[in-house]
Amino acid sequence: MSRSSSSLLARALGTGTARFHGVLALLALGYLIGGLAMGPPLEAGKLTPSFFPLLIGMLATVLCALQWWSSVRGTGANTLADASVDADTKEGNASGRRFSPELTLMLATLVYVLVFQWLGYTLSTLVYVLGVMLLFSGLGKWLSKVAIALAITAVGFVLFNQVFNVRLPTLWG
Repeated sequence: MSRSSSSLLARALGTGTARFHGVLALLALGYLIGGLAMGPPLEAGKLTPSFFPLLIGMLATVLCALQWWSSVRGTGANTLADASVDADTKEGNASGRRFSPELTLMLATLVYVLVFQWLGYTLSTLVYVLGVMLLFSGLGKWLSKVAIALAITAVGFVLFNQVFNVRLPTLWG
């Protein structure tokens, strides 16, 4: 193995960012494979239940792989982000966050999936979307963030009910 390729491999496996994005890419690939096992996305010219998982799986796999490759190459933004994360870790996480934003997002998504059937689409999606926006952009302009979360929830509801003809779970039964 040449010196440059071994250094690239060491960088790919050695940074936390590259490992995180690599694991996400593998999870997305697993999701895509699961979607492929559901059957064809189109049948008699109509969308089947496997269409949406296949679309999401393909997009997630490609985007996660690109993000992983970007972190492996060590672009300036990723290097600065890694340095900032390292500095926060050494200073005891001066921003006051107990968990990294990535881990918080994964935990929020897990909670969203677990309560989706129980709380219904509207309430669980509204809380999830608003929570993610507040997580990544802070509490400023919270009224506009609530409006955006309402709009995203409404568009998703119309898309699934009218376009895909999928009945979503509701809080009231």
